[in-house]
Amino acid sequence: MIVSLGKEDYGIWLLAIAIIAYLRLLDLGVSFAGSRFLGTALGSNDRREYGSLVIKLFRLYTCIGLAALCLTGLAVWVLPYFINDSAMASTVRVLVMGFGLVTALRFFTRIFEVILKSHVRYDLIGISSLLKTILQAALVIGLLYAGYGLITLLVAHILIDVFDQLLLVFFARRVESGLKLKGACDGEVRTGELLRYSATMLLSIAGQSLRQGIDPLVITRVSGVSILPQYNVGTRFLGVFTDVINAIFGGNFIAAFSQLHGRGNADALKERFLQAIRYSTVLATIGGGGLMIFGPAFIVRWVGVDFVSSGKVLLILAPVTTLYLCQYPVESLLASQNKQHLLAVFTLVFGVFNLILSLFLASRIGWIGVVWATFLEMALAFGIGTPWLVTRVCRISFKLYFQKILLPGGKISLISLAYWFGVRSFIIPAYDRLFGLGLGYVAFVSAVVWFLVITRTERGQILEILRRQTPAT
Repeated sequence: MIVSLGKEDYGIWLLAIAIIAYLRLLDLGVSFAGSRFLGTALGSNDRREYGSLVIKLFRLYTCIGLAALCLTGLAVWVLPYFINDSAMASTVRVLVMGFGLVTALRFFTRIFEVILKSHVRYDLIGISSLLKTILQAALVIGLLYAGYGLITLLVAHILIDVFDQLLLVFFARRVESGLKLKGACDGEVRTGELLRYSATMLLSIAGQSLRQGIDPLVITRVSGVSILPQYNVGTRFLGVFTDVINAIFGGNFIAAFSQLHGRGNADALKERFLQAIRYSTVLATIGGGGLMIFGPAFIVRWVGVDFVSSGKVLLILAPVTTLYLCQYPVESLLASQNKQHLLAVFTLVFGVFNLILSLFLASRIGWIGVVWATFLEMALAFGIGTPWLVTRVCRISFKLYFQKILLPGGKISLISLAYWFGVRSFIIPAYDRLFGLGLGYVAFVSAVVWFLVITRTERGQILEILRRQTPAT
């Protein structure tokens, strides 16, 4: 997109996405609430309550979808008042309208995705997501090589997104064969209780948006839309990194933890949480180390020397992003126990702090100040704030909690540093060299994890699972 469209048009595309991202806040935390309440109903084997909740959630999503359509129209109407360039404003309006319509449609079908999450059927969600990614990438790349512009890309984006939603509908109806979206709601959970839970999750989402979603708008205001791709390229790696961790330790853990909470098994819940923290630390530290070692050189090879500053963005934010992802299951733990309001206030406070600091530093040192503001905020939030919150609220030993992070994370960080020290002179912007060194890094760190991080009992369990998966000869 950068090569075919140019920095200006690609920046316009990113700006439209950043604007429409705030429309997704209309979810109001209902998806998190739905996963939690439906998971709890499944854990307690209350099918009557489950069916009632599905109907209530579908009604809420219908109202949200209608609100999204209205706000899309409002955004399209007011955009010319905020963008001085009339030609740019016209293009952004069309993009926002298209993205807004498909976002509204996704609200109307959101109940099906939540149903799959409540059953911990992330395998089906993953299949749909992979197909969407492959088809969308292939179509967009083909259209770009054919010389098409932003509007054609928008149409392609919408078509593939609709296909993804239809596939989720199909999967959900297979999992819940007797699914009913209309009828009487005779379950015990009241709509008010559901909305109160959703409202607290909304505060948490809003805080995260102030950290991630506001930065492109501040950068555009300070340095112009042409600078936005340089920021986006660096943070895009971290976004994909976060998506990988979320796919493993995200919403599926909310449903699984909620089922344990619904059974009243507090000891098992704490044990599973600490295991999840340990495993997320292993994956996050390996990924974060790899990004820091190879990311800057890969960016130069991928999009050129004009994007050297993107590598700096990656190096600044990768350590604090890794620290955040090590503790990714925390949100699932608190949400499963209906303690998410504490996390919501915590996240919102730090989000506002990030916004204020971003505006201040951007006015002093330019757009890179926005990056440093995010670094400082995340270091405080996840180096001090999150550990204090989870150990105090969930009655988990502070020492035990940090052991699950520092011991495996420290070992992997040291071995990653040693590997970088040994190969740093061989790292150049060349795909073959980066691929070879990357394989070496994975093999080297995996060996360390196998012998120094994974326990003997866990190694035996893994080997037993592998033996079961091996076909008999």
